Amino acid sequence: MNTFISVCYGPIIYLYALRKTKKDFLVAKKWYVFLPFFVLMIAYFTVSCVFLILNRVDKKLLDLYNDLSLSLIFIINLYYPVKSILIANKNKKTLLHQIEYGVIIKISCCILFIESFIPISKILQLIFPQDSNTINIIIRSLTYFTLLIICLLIIRKSFKIQNENSLEPILKPKIEIEKTDISKEVVHLNTIDFEFKFKDLWQKLDESVKRQQLFRDCDLTLDQLATKTNINKYQISEMLNGYKNKSFYQYINEYRIEYFKKGIEKAIEKNENINFLFLSYEAGFKSKSSFNRYFKEINGKTPSEYYKNLIKERNLEMA
Repeated sequence: MNTFISVCYGPIIYLYALRKTKKDFLVAKKWYVFLPFFVLMIAYFTVSCVFLILNRVDKKLLDLYNDLSLSLIFIINLYYPVKSILIANKNKKTLLHQIEYGVIIKISCCILFIESFIPISKILQLIFPQDSNTINIIIRSLTYFTLLIICLLIIRKSFKIQNENSLEPILKPKIEIEKTDISKEVVHLNTIDFEFKFKDLWQKLDESVKRQQLFRDCDLTLDQLATKTNINKYQISEMLNGYKNKSFYQYINEYRIEYFKKGIEKAIEKNENINFLFLSYEAGFKSKSSFNRYFKEINGKTPSEYYKNLIKERNLEMA
């Protein structure tokens, strides 16, 4: 019997592509892409129960299930990977990081490669019916090998992004040291010089960050910001360090904290329950500890203290 889990491969890479190209995208909005999975799951267990009750395998029922499930798996895993490739290509130069783009394309191609085994196996079984079992074993082996490649691609992608993020804090002090050495040889630009040099470019960068809410990407790096705004990363670094006197992480985290604070204020106005952790993740923070640390650094108080002060001020206004 065909396992129903296979019908999830295409939808998962499709949802991943959407998540990486649409900042406000919620997986729950596309819940229906997993309907085939639940249909096949019910069918699988129903057929299995029938076989247990009959205490034998009904060949006709088994063939019916396999034919229907195979057709559905083939259609789903053909449609969604192709759609994922189209989404990735459309957003390659604007939203997608190069690593993410490569993973989406490669995994989609692997899924399409697996699906190509279905018509090939059917043709081979028609030509060599006596070797049907051997053909099935070879096809299944190739499928499992391709799935292993997909797993390795995911692991490799995770390591690449982790290495990129870990290098960022190391590179940042080096740039600052180089700037300090240069300043000993030449006259340092004053505020007026920076204003003249970077005013328009800074406006372009800042508007892009706010409009696209780039800060909400928890994996955002200087390289990714440069790619998404079409501004050289060294210019961004120079603007942040020289023009605005702040680091890349400080700049991004200030927007994340601001997003969190607005979320708190809206929730208080609507008398809604507030989940600090959920709201901090929505703002772009990766962990509770980093969120609490940066919040206190920027606001001088913890999130709960800030919340209590807002409640107190609101009660005073209403009194």
